[in-house]
Amino acid sequence: MASPTPFILPTLPEEVREAIYAHLESDDVKNLRATCSAMAKLIPLSFDRVYISANSTNLKVFRAIADDETIRHQVTEIVWDDARLTAGPELEEDRMEYEEDGVDPDDVVTNNGCPLWFEKGRSDYGNDGSYILPDYLMGIEESWAYYKELLEDQRQILASNADIKAFKYGLQRFPSIKRVTITPSTHGRIRNPLYRTPMIRAFPRGFDYPLPKAWPWYTNELSSPVDVLPWLSDDSGPHQEMFGPNCTVENYRAKWRGYRVVTRALVEHDDHSITELSIGGHEIGSGLNCRIFDQRCVEYDDLVTLLKRPGFRYLSLDLFTGVLEREDWESYKSGLLHDALAQAKDLEHMCLRSTMGITGGSSEQLDWQDIEKYVFPLRTIFPVDQWPRLRHFGISNMLVQHDDLIELLSALPRTLRSVELRYLAWGSLDHGTRELLPSMRDILDWRSRPVEERPTVHMIVSGMPYGQGDARGCYVEIDELVHSVLYGEGGNPFVEHPDIIYPGQGGVKRDMFNPTFRVPHVDKNLWLV
Repeated sequence: MASPTPFILPTLPEEVREAIYAHLESDDVKNLRATCSAMAKLIPLSFDRVYISANSTNLKVFRAIADDETIRHQVTEIVWDDARLTAGPELEEDRMEYEEDGVDPDDVVTNNGCPLWFEKGRSDYGNDGSYILPDYLMGIEESWAYYKELLEDQRQILASNADIKAFKYGLQRFPSIKRVTITPSTHGRIRNPLYRTPMIRAFPRGFDYPLPKAWPWYTNELSSPVDVLPWLSDDSGPHQEMFGPNCTVENYRAKWRGYRVVTRALVEHDDHSITELSIGGHEIGSGLNCRIFDQRCVEYDDLVTLLKRPGFRYLSLDLFTGVLEREDWESYKSGLLHDALAQAKDLEHMCLRSTMGITGGSSEQLDWQDIEKYVFPLRTIFPVDQWPRLRHFGISNMLVQHDDLIELLSALPRTLRSVELRYLAWGSLDHGTRELLPSMRDILDWRSRPVEERPTVHMIVSGMPYGQGDARGCYVEIDELVHSVLYGEGGNPFVEHPDIIYPGQGGVKRDMFNPTFRVPHVDKNLWLV
């Protein structure tokens, strides 16, 4: 019998092993440490990111790392997981659907008291057999029993503000911290979270539950889209109409609890080294309420205080915009967003994503025949002249005009190294992404720059005529096609449609909840995840 192949990694020189480890993701390093005791000893524990949420498991791990005199120096990012678990439907329209069906969302469906809303929120609800479920999926009673404990744990932490106290403690204990991320998207899809937090890692195998969406989100599955409501108002009528009779304006603001408490803490305890802020949500069609920029408020002032700190260099800002386009872009045109961004004089990374509904380069809410009257200059938002050090610029789900976008791109500084353009809608029937690419090639001077100074372009477009991608987090990127047009001899990839790359026309299908997923954008991969 042949002897097994010897495991040579432990025998390599230390500097070679360190070079190998440097190319591995944190999850890969943890898996490698778990292979055997020898590797566990050879590879030191490494934590560059820690998590906070209204969950005791996350908080225990967070504090344990903060108290470790070796590991705490490695941490550079705190992720505030604001995906609080739901205790039932929040939207009034959802509750009305139950009433129309003659049922109540709290109707008990199992012997251990599982409510109907929990059953409907599971991935196996209504499955007719067309979708093959894993055989290890937990039953509904077992899942509900575990979920109830999570809900009670969450309630106690929110009541005691234990998560806020832990965050403030972490600011003192992590000397290398530079980034704070606040996101409602942590849970991603069932079995495919955006972040594998200690809480999620501790879930029993096959645990199935309604994915939390604590921040309001854009969806076209309802009779009318969920709109973004005023942040400051004496009238709670619109809030109650959407979220029920008990929803006050303050209750509505509290949905963005993570953003509010984190920015407040960073302002109150300003002896920190935070120079990077990421506010997420686009993965689930959500983001920060854009109405914060309608008029000055505490939450706006706290953000400005952070942006104007010397050395502040990174802002990724996802905005929940509802159907702001119907309100003549009030939150953009107020000037407050522009003024806030202008305070970040040292900015190197700027990415703004909205939740505007866009399909195939067109707005889902605006009349295409009148589209030109809704366009506004991008400089209304972006004070590009104030960012001499900018290296990355990105926009997503925004209405743009061809010449205005080209002018803005041409005004970006020579330090620029990357551009991100996702799901743009066009304010003219005569222009689209098809016309944008040759204009970028011929008008911008990027092609004439030294190769190492040419900006790379990350572009995501619709891959089908009926949507951006699908609700499971997939998208189509065309970076290589764009690079070929801008810097090579490639032809324009938009052959049949000015803004859609159909299957077989190029592009790569990716998955925001699985970064390693990468397949050609062809028919056979259309529904592959």
